[in-house]
Amino acid sequence: MTMDDPKDQTAAWAQEAMERLKLDGLAPIPDNFAVYYSYFSGSNGNLKMAMDLLLDKFGKLDQALCNNLFQAYLSLEAEHKVLDTTTTNIEDELKRVMSVLSNTTAETNQYGQTLNIFSGTLKSTVSLDQIRAAVTHVASETRVMAEQNQRLHTQLALSTQQLSEVRYNLDQVKKDSLLDPLTEVGNRKYFENELARITLEAIENETPLAALMVDIDHFKKFNDAYGHLIGDQVLRLVAHTLIENLKGRDVIARYGGEEFVILLPQTRVVDAERVGNLLRTALGTKQVRRKNTNETLGTVTISIGATEYCPYEDPEAFVARADAAMYDAKQAGRNRVMSRVLSPEEIAAIQAKNAAKT
Repeated sequence: MTMDDPKDQTAAWAQEAMERLKLDGLAPIPDNFAVYYSYFSGSNGNLKMAMDLLLDKFGKLDQALCNNLFQAYLSLEAEHKVLDTTTTNIEDELKRVMSVLSNTTAETNQYGQTLNIFSGTLKSTVSLDQIRAAVTHVASETRVMAEQNQRLHTQLALSTQQLSEVRYNLDQVKKDSLLDPLTEVGNRKYFENELARITLEAIENETPLAALMVDIDHFKKFNDAYGHLIGDQVLRLVAHTLIENLKGRDVIARYGGEEFVILLPQTRVVDAERVGNLLRTALGTKQVRRKNTNETLGTVTISIGATEYCPYEDPEAFVARADAAMYDAKQAGRNRVMSRVLSPEEIAAIQAKNAAKT
C-alpha cells in the first residue's frame, strides 16, 4: 500500500491505532480510538507530546491514563462547562441590571407626573397652604428619586465588578489553554497562532523574521539515568533560561518533548545565530542539581537550528527548515548553532508563485 493517496495514509494511521490499542489491552471504543488515532496521525501536537512522555515512563497506557488524555486534549466538556457557567453568570447580571433599570424607569415616569401636577398646581392655585402642600409632596418624591438613583448606582457598580470578574475568568481560561503547564512557556497551539500573526506582520511591515529550533542534547539518556522528575527539572531550567535571555517581542513555545521553538521578529538569520549562541552559553553556566540532596548532576547542552523567513513562503516550511538546521547541529557534534537559508533560486520561485496568485 502506497501513501500517495490521503485515504491510504488515513487507513494506515487507523490500523496503527487499532494495533496499539490491542497491544496495550484497551477496548477500541470511540474515545480510546480517538486518542490513539490522534497520536499516530500527529494531528494534536500537545496530545502527542503528553502521550510520548507517558509511554516513555510506563511503556503503555491504561484506561485511566487514556481517559485523562481524552478529557485534557480531545474532549470539549471542560470548555463547554466554562462557557455554560460564564453564560449563566452574564445572564443573571443582565437580569439584575434590567430589573433595576425597569424599576427606575417606572419611578422616573411617576416623578415626571408629580412635577407636571406640581406645575399645574402653581398655575391654578393662589393658596399658600396649597403651594406648601405641593412643595412638600415634590420634596418627598425627589427624596425617593435620590434614593433610587443611589441604589441604581450601587447595583451598576456591583454588576460592573461581577462582569469584570467574568471577563478575567474567561481571559484566564484562554491563557491556560495556550500554556505548557510544565515549562510555563507557550504550547503548540500558542505557537501556531503566533506564527500566523508574526509572518503576516513581517510581510505587511517588510521586516525580517528569524526562527530558532532548540533541542536538548541527550535528553533521553538523562531521563533514563536520573528519572523523569529530574528530566522535568531540566525542561524547566532550559525554558527559564531561554525566557531570561530573550526580548519581550520574541515568541517562545514548547514544540515537542524536549524541543523548543523561538520566533525572533525584526531579526536576520546572522543575528539569530548570535542569539542562539548567547542562549547556549547562558545555559552552559547553570548546573542541574537534585533538590533534596543538592547533588550536582552536571550541565545541559542544546543544539540549535536557525533560519530566516522568506515573505509568502509556507510558514510550515519555514519552521521545518529551522528543524532541519537543528538536526544539522546534532549531526555536527551537538552543543552548537547551525543555520539553513533559502537559495536565491528558491526565493525567486516563492516570489514568482506569489506574483502568479495576485
